Amino acid sequence: MELVKKNIHMNRQKCEGNVQITLDSDINVPDVNPDIKEIITWQGDVKIQEIRSINSKVMVKGILMYHMIYSGEGMDGLVRYMNGNIEFDEAVNMNDVNAGDMVNARCELEDLSTDIINSRKISVKAILNITTTVEEIFDEEAVVDVEGDEDVQKLTATKKITEIRLCNKDIFRIKEEVRIPSGRDSIREIIYQNIVIENMETRLMKDSLNIRGELRVFILYMGALDERINTYETGVSFQGEVNCNGCDDGMIAKVNYTVQDKDIQVKPDEDGEDRLLDIEAVLALDMKVYNREEINLLEDMYSTKVNITPIYKTACIDNLIIKNSSKFRIADRVSLEPGKPKVMQICNAIGNIRIDEKCITTDGIEVEGILEVKVVYFTEENGNLLGSFTGIIPFSQVIDAKGIKDDSIYELNGTVDNINVMVTDESTVEVKAVAGLDVIVFEKTELPVITDWQITEKEISKAANMPGIIAYVVGNNDSLWSIAKENKITMSDIMEMNELTDEKLTKGQKLLLVKNIME
Repeated sequence: MELVKKNIHMNRQKCEGNVQITLDSDINVPDVNPDIKEIITWQGDVKIQEIRSINSKVMVKGILMYHMIYSGEGMDGLVRYMNGNIEFDEAVNMNDVNAGDMVNARCELEDLSTDIINSRKISVKAILNITTTVEEIFDEEAVVDVEGDEDVQKLTATKKITEIRLCNKDIFRIKEEVRIPSGRDSIREIIYQNIVIENMETRLMKDSLNIRGELRVFILYMGALDERINTYETGVSFQGEVNCNGCDDGMIAKVNYTVQDKDIQVKPDEDGEDRLLDIEAVLALDMKVYNREEINLLEDMYSTKVNITPIYKTACIDNLIIKNSSKFRIADRVSLEPGKPKVMQICNAIGNIRIDEKCITTDGIEVEGILEVKVVYFTEENGNLLGSFTGIIPFSQVIDAKGIKDDSIYELNGTVDNINVMVTDESTVEVKAVAGLDVIVFEKTELPVITDWQITEKEISKAANMPGIIAYVVGNNDSLWSIAKENKITMSDIMEMNELTDEKLTKGQKLLLVKNIME
């Protein structure tokens, strides 16, 4: 007799760590830049360069990339752009991590501020929140059948399982070219540039993952004809594929991405005018592909000839309950802080979703957070003066997640698309945006699975003394299987002897059992 086994391939979060760090650096203005009169706006991006695990610690190395627009001394309000990097190398304590473990790290920029020390030096301060998770890939072994002994009776049950088919990191490169329309001035110098990924969608195909979305591109630039600041904003659609060998469109993909690099370079067109924008963005992808299926697990077994005792263990299986994407609109009016210059025209707006609270409710997750919007604007109708402000809009949303429980494992991510800011008056703007909340939920399931068996030959003398025919009355907890197993006969024999058409029994039902006694 041989047990037929199946390996259920799964991943599981082993441990998680979190640390908050503060970066504080004094930055000198480059010699080619004018003195600083006033900082107009700033923003930052975090790039993780290296993650390595050692015993009880995860080392995270990266850079904070800061970008700043400022007005220069003696430049009649004209602005300049300044950027740079601040390095960090931080240890996150994690007791259960070992060297070589598979580690993921996520770094969120909690706060960024800049101050002028003097006309040639600024102070940059930032608070970073670093979250590290360690995952392990393992096989859970379960018995699905028994072969080689026709006297062995088997009880199987259909169970839903979720296997991981792919756990991989990859790079997706986006390279596009955009032409500045002929009705606009050509580019002498880009003062400020920004690239945002919007409406990102992924779809599994045969052996590949299709990726599509839009690059929202914005530049502030000095034109070739005069000293006036020009703006240009456009959306560029992109689409491509990355390899996902062994996957297909019936599986479920969970893809997290971060913008690792982004850049805009100016090139001349066929007429020699600097009107072409060479745009490049690099996305770091963290991909996991799951396959949900039903398998028949062997729950119990016995033999009509010998005594069989199954050996069990408890298997812990994470089943995917739901993967859901929820889109909703956020709209509100935001007033400028006192003392801010009046708003005449909006230049650019970027947003970020921050989740503050999340709570499991009946069939869903209640989420509370904020939409943080950073707006750059012109402060006079036909001039070059720029201003900026940051608006905070709170939101509350319930994500549909039927079947979720208090002990379920879930991952929640927020995105923001299609930000639109309109001037309502010189000190108030109206902000509209589409926010997205993506959730994937797993349920921990403990199953008793057979791993082996023990056999003891039946005692002939004991069997000989047992009655060959029994009149049996069905009790509360009886099933056709339990009665057959207890009396060492087959279910089919009971059904045939009692002319049963199905396996369903009722309390008090009378059965005639004819035993198969060994000679």
